Amino acid sequence: MKIFNSNNNDTTFIKQLLDVINPNIMRNIVKKYSLDYRTQSFDSYSHFFTMMYLQLNNSKTLRCCITELQNDIDIDSNIYVPSLSQLSRKNATRDYRFFEEIFYYLLNKLKKKLGVRIFNSQFKQIKAFDSTIIDIAAKLAPSLHYDKNISAIKMSTLFNLTEAMPEKVNIVKGTVNDRKCIDGFINNDESLYLFDRGYYNYSWYDELTRKGINFITRQVSNACIEELNSYYTGVDNLYDYNVFLGSDYSKNKTKFIYREILTFDKDKKEVRFLTNIFNLPAQEILSLYKMRWQIELFFKWIKQNLRIKHWIGHNENAIKIQLYSALIAYILIRLIQEEINNKYSILKITRIIRVYITKKVNLLSVFIS
Repeated sequence: MKIFNSNNNDTTFIKQLLDVINPNIMRNIVKKYSLDYRTQSFDSYSHFFTMMYLQLNNSKTLRCCITELQNDIDIDSNIYVPSLSQLSRKNATRDYRFFEEIFYYLLNKLKKKLGVRIFNSQFKQIKAFDSTIIDIAAKLAPSLHYDKNISAIKMSTLFNLTEAMPEKVNIVKGTVNDRKCIDGFINNDESLYLFDRGYYNYSWYDELTRKGINFITRQVSNACIEELNSYYTGVDNLYDYNVFLGSDYSKNKTKFIYREILTFDKDKKEVRFLTNIFNLPAQEILSLYKMRWQIELFFKWIKQNLRIKHWIGHNENAIKIQLYSALIAYILIRLIQEEINNKYSILKITRIIRVYITKKVNLLSVFIS
């Protein structure tokens, strides 16, 4: 299934990139939220186009980026290019769900492109979830106050490690507890879920196990455990136990038996992992958990390569628009990556896009030589 038109040489690179979005879909979303009611010039598509340009272009400042866009003679005449203050006002007031729905539309497009991939014989998909805090100066966003002189937004993400893409995102105030941010993240008993110790909860582990959900997590350092038996791993400094969590005294003892694996880091400090998987060697459990690092790399890439540190508007709506725009840009890059059969890394594709973004050149031709 081809995503991009391989014969289009008459429109700009960015226009070809955004043409993967069915215009009827976009019109329906605009109508659904009455986004262009009484809008004279800076309509929803122009807003979307501008945010994508800001995300994908490599300008030194936001003001430079707008100036470049205003003075590029190859930009479609139907696009209204705003001033920075106009863009800031619209980010504050135009419903962020417009960008959110486009993100999930493109995500479904990527899923169809990928098809069904089997990672191994045991798990069809391996997924990780985590949250990242994005700081904002407190005086700019007082309604998002987080700590001392800092305001913050929290982006919780379910990341499909098998297919290298975010699968679900919740964007909330930074003060919201991590466990309250993962509704809808865990819903497949054929997948393996990896998460850090910030989500620990004994009764929740029992709930997952009762539903047949496999997981691996970091064990908290002060965990209360009752060791039942231990197993020889054949590997130095690697220990494998069956345990109950909690205690009868505290009335928080788990209903199910779990498996705790103990190893040591490079500083010889204990590192403990917890899982409800019993039929894999301890070393394989550790190898699977190490895959969780990919979500950290995803957060790092988003922060380093897309515009989410220089804010265009500082209320919650504006920040969500900017974050969803960054996620949309990531999915568009992943669509290119799949279209060219993973010939280039995401970072290299990002750099190539920045070179050709407003040039009238066939999109695929710059990647396939």
